[in-house]
Amino acid sequence: MREISLAGEGDDSSFITGTSSKTILYEEIDGTRHEIKLPLTSNVNINEMADELGLPKYIDLQYLPMQSAIVTLWACAKAPELHKLYPEAFEKRISDKPIPALLFGGGAIKILCEHANGKGPLARKINDTDFIVPKKLGSNFLRILLNMDKAFGTQFKFFKTQGDVAFNAMRQGRRYRVRTINGVTEEGLPTVTKVDIFCDTIDLRHKIDVKEFDRYRENLYTIGLECLTLSKCQFIMDPSKDDLSSLQEAAQEFRVLPYDYYSPDRIVVGMEERDVRDVCAIFLDHPIGQGPEKIDPSKMLRNMHAFSGIDKKLSLTVTLNLRNLVERNEFLKRWLDQSGIATVSERIKELLQHLPKVEEKWTKPWWNTAVETP
Repeated sequence: MREISLAGEGDDSSFITGTSSKTILYEEIDGTRHEIKLPLTSNVNINEMADELGLPKYIDLQYLPMQSAIVTLWACAKAPELHKLYPEAFEKRISDKPIPALLFGGGAIKILCEHANGKGPLARKINDTDFIVPKKLGSNFLRILLNMDKAFGTQFKFFKTQGDVAFNAMRQGRRYRVRTINGVTEEGLPTVTKVDIFCDTIDLRHKIDVKEFDRYRENLYTIGLECLTLSKCQFIMDPSKDDLSSLQEAAQEFRVLPYDYYSPDRIVVGMEERDVRDVCAIFLDHPIGQGPEKIDPSKMLRNMHAFSGIDKKLSLTVTLNLRNLVERNEFLKRWLDQSGIATVSERIKELLQHLPKVEEKWTKPWWNTAVETP
């Protein structure tokens, strides 16, 4: 495989130089090339699609990853009739019903949080968009992605590498991975990144069963505020204490979580900076309560349930991450003014009152250490 990495926050984008009329998106070890003609094309009206889906007006529709996300969501909503609307791309009916594809990660944040858009301090670059779909519809969703360019233009190209084919086969319908275009360089060359597709469950440091598929319109085609908060706050790791100096040098020491019971030769580290910014956007834009556009503690508790009741391990990780934002909120000055810090802190405090207190005292990882991060 021959790739040229582009620098950027959490960025694994790549491009391979091509000619003026064609470029190589990806080259396999055996020399097989995934090519595309230039310039990229688009034959859709993103604004009309977003309006038809009922998405907020504040979303930055000039941003290519969000354009791709909106076209994907629209196509899933039209799944029963795609073969009639775009017979050159879809020979057969994809699905008898709309596919409830849900965004999580940075794409979902931009849909649900006005402060995550534009040029404000909480607005950040996202490298790609992550989706979760019902497992029984995973292969149908993949069929839509792999034919998007034929229906909507080459800007919306998705493809599988040989490595992706092997990755998908090994996971037997539980998770998929494909590649897509996520930007264009100043030279006019497309950049490429991975897209992760989870099925039924977000299984990372902790396992979160998504129960929001029947409310995909209500949640604006995302996993919802509560599940999104959990997915952000489930991040945790335990590097050696020797790594503390590196965190301090990078001005990331705020990520160290106070947990006195853990192994003395290690530190417990929580959310990355980008996730902290996303969580701040959630709480800045949404009060605690029941009803539309509110963070509902009862919904969050439902998503924290395991077979035997509340998932105490997930609960502890989420609580530690949220409490850290309140108890050490001085570092939030990087992105929020005093009024914003007060709003975020008070809303997190209110939510924490509803979350269970975990009495167990673990000295070793209580989370999944063999994790495949998107």
